[in-house]
Amino acid sequence: MRESFLASRTVIVLTVALAVTALACAKDSTSPREAMPEEFAGAPDWVIEGCSAYPGEDAPTKICGVGSFSGSKNISLSRTASMARGRTEIARSLDVQVKSMLKDYQATTTGGEEFGKAAADEQHVVDVSKQITDISLSGTEIKDTWISPTGTYYTLMVLDVDRFRDSVDKMSNLSEDLRAAISDRADESFAELNDELTPKQR
Repeated sequence: MRESFLASRTVIVLTVALAVTALACAKDSTSPREAMPEEFAGAPDWVIEGCSAYPGEDAPTKICGVGSFSGSKNISLSRTASMARGRTEIARSLDVQVKSMLKDYQATTTGGEEFGKAAADEQHVVDVSKQITDISLSGTEIKDTWISPTGTYYTLMVLDVDRFRDSVDKMSNLSEDLRAAISDRADESFAELNDELTPKQR
């Protein structure tokens, strides 16, 4: 009798555990549209998916940032703030990718004329990356805007690989070798970054 009771208890515990797991998975798979139907009613795909919803076959050669701003009835202020946040999203990702490109260049050229020695190399990577990122952001442009039913202003900001290359080419403090190396890596880096920024389809 005791063994039968223990077996039944074990089955109940396992059933409850599986139910909890199933509920957790269901919760994790809830899309933003389902989680906040009032906010995202009628929202264009880019509001939720970013670059993955950017139109055109050349989307992988663009970096997109979605900025949003709420709490103000001033449309001009909301637009400016959401643009800034979209650029900030691009800047964070671009800075990481540019540092990767610089370190790759550094590794393949054993430093080269662009870099100093030892600890100074890392600081130089950081400084050059910041310069490239800051200059590149001037090439971002608005591709779309949307205001949600709750009054949140959304802006889709985009930087394409050609504008990025143009920014790098204008940096007189970079050697021709480094500019060429960054330009050569740009398409691949933008495609990789786009993949990282694209949320998994649910």
